[in-house]
Amino acid sequence: MIVERSIRLPAGLEDAWVAILDFPSWFCDEAELGEVRAGARAEFRWADGITRAAVFEEVEAPTFIAFRWLPFERDSSGLPVPRPQTRVEIRLETATDDVEVTILERRLDDAMSEAIA
Repeated sequence: MIVERSIRLPAGLEDAWVAILDFPSWFCDEAELGEVRAGARAEFRWADGITRAAVFEEVEAPTFIAFRWLPFERDSSGLPVPRPQTRVEIRLETATDDVEVTILERRLDDAMSEAIA
């Protein structure tokens, strides 16, 4: 399964990159990113207490970032809940007077069977 969405940001490429990395401004309530580089881990939190971790796989600032969700999230009590493992790719491309941002999320092969096992 693949989900893909694109939007245009009325900004320059560097400003759009900074906005994308500010995950709490558009995606979650809190994010612990540390250094954004391949192999680094990030953790995202939502107001309902759910947390989910990811690992950055590719970073080509300021035009591309990809991360892989780990195959579980933690509920508000901290217990792990199986989730499909997916890869998220965020691509930024300059256009006339703005930046097109494309986000693609793809379920990895056998992700659901591994999450349930």
